[in-house]
Order: sequence, then C-alpha cells, then structure tokens
Amino acid sequence: MITAESSQRSARPEPSVAARLLAGLLLLSCAPAATPAGGEIGDQVERALASGAGSFEHDAWNRLLADTVVDGFIDYEAVRARRDELDAYLERIGSAELSELSRDQLMALLINAYNAYTVASILDHPGVESIREIDGVWKERTHRVGGFDATLDTLEHGLLRPYFQDPRIHFAVNCAAWSCPPLPPWAFAGDRLDAQLEEWARVFFADPDNASVRDGKLWLSRILDWYGGDFTAAESEPRADTVAAFVARYAPERVRVFVEKHVEEHVEEQGGGPPVEFFEYDWSLNDAARLRPPTP
Repeated sequence: MITAESSQRSARPEPSVAARLLAGLLLLSCAPAATPAGGEIGDQVERALASGAGSFEHDAWNRLLADTVVDGFIDYEAVRARRDELDAYLERIGSAELSELSRDQLMALLINAYNAYTVASILDHPGVESIREIDGVWKERTHRVGGFDATLDTLEHGLLRPYFQDPRIHFAVNCAAWSCPPLPPWAFAGDRLDAQLEEWARVFFADPDNASVRDGKLWLSRILDWYGGDFTAAESEPRADTVAAFVARYAPERVRVFVEKHVEEHVEEQGGGPPVEFFEYDWSLNDAARLRPPTP
C-alpha cells in the first residue's frame, strides 16, 4: 500500500511525443472555474448539505482498486476483465439518492464517481495513449449520477469544488494521466473521508515530481498553478495564505523547512513566499502496464 513515507513511485517512462504536444496545448488553456451546477442536481446537493444523514457503501469499487492499482497507477486490462463489476457499481452510483446523503458521504460518492467513470471512459476507448484523445471526455460525455446525467467537469467543477470548497479534492480526483494524483488502492468513504484526504494530500506532496526544492526554487505540480486560488480562498477549508504555505503543511520536511525559512528571511516582502516554478504535466495514460519491464 502507498503511504506518505513510501509514495515515490517507480521511475516514470518518457512521455510520448503526442503526450508532450498535448501538454503544451494544455498550458495555453485555463483551468475551468468552480461554478455551482445549479438546477435539480444542484438542489439535490444543497439539500444533502443542509440535512442529509444517509450513507452509501463503495465496497465493489474498493475491491477493484485493491486488486488493480499498482503504485498509484491502474491496470486497465485487469479492470477490463472485471468490467461487469465496475458497471454494476456505476449502476448503483447512477441511482443513488443524493439528497439523502450526509456531506462527507456525498463528497466521497462524487469523488469515487469521478474516478470510476474516468476509468470507464478509458476502457470504452481501447488503445488511447492519453485521455485527451477522447473527444468531449470532460465537457460532453455524460454519466449517470444520482439519477442525473453529468459530465466529469460537472462532477469536479460544478459540484465538488463549489459546493464543498475543500482544496484536497485536487489530490483525490484522478484524470487518468501520468502526472495526475495517484489513485489510492481503496475507495474514499464518507465515514473516514477527512483522514483519507489528509493522508492523500501527504502522499501527493511526498512525490518529488509534485513538490521539490531545486536551485533555490520550490517546484510544484502544475495542479497548484491551475487551481492555486482554491488553496488560498477565504471560504476554503483547509486553506493557507499562500500556495507555498499550503504545500508546506503536507510536504516532506525538506520542502517544509525551505518554505518556512524563506518566509522568515523575507518577512518584509509582500507574500513572503519562495520563488515557485511548475513541472511540465505529462498527459500520457496512467497505465500500470507501463511500469512493467519489457519482455526480453
């Protein structure tokens, strides 16, 4: 099992030329804003946040992840062989009564739904080398959640981000790319969600490809660039005054000490944080098969 202490994943293969071109294209675009979905699905979420007390179990998704996740990557062929289990779980997601769930139960369901439907999207398009090869995968392709048809963007940017305002969401949802946060080998669960999100934030930042000190600069995952405002917004919980301070809360000691030392030495300067750079994002598929050594 991945832990914060042992989360450095296996050496990453070089991204394909196509993946590098896709990464370059992404850098020219802006991350979607967190805008409440509204409508009936938004009403369901609001009612859940106001008075929901029910629960939803994710045992089927938990078993699949336990058997198919390797060092934060997923063995898509292994999941394909058990597609009936995935589809049965997604059918339950599709008929869930959203308004009856407690806050954490609903948040866990939406995170798991995002991750499971992302895996299903890859399985529906065998042979893709990047999720970005699937037309409309985030904005047009819809999935049944709680009796509604929702896109992946609706789940993340229309429900999770605006209604729950927890920036740790960014370390929990997985977009099927090599540079995405690792998939945990377990499902998120409403009765222990906060502890899981805390653990997974530490796992994310323990990977030097997500947080490192190099040449006097703090190097971070591009996720902290695209969604930087989520980590410092007044209404976010947890939050910090700067992105660097948020990172320091979860990162290994070397990163934390670097941030704190820089703040102390530059206390008179506006912001008081270290210089920050962002890693190139690798959009090639997060397929665990790529971790296996080539056959002689």
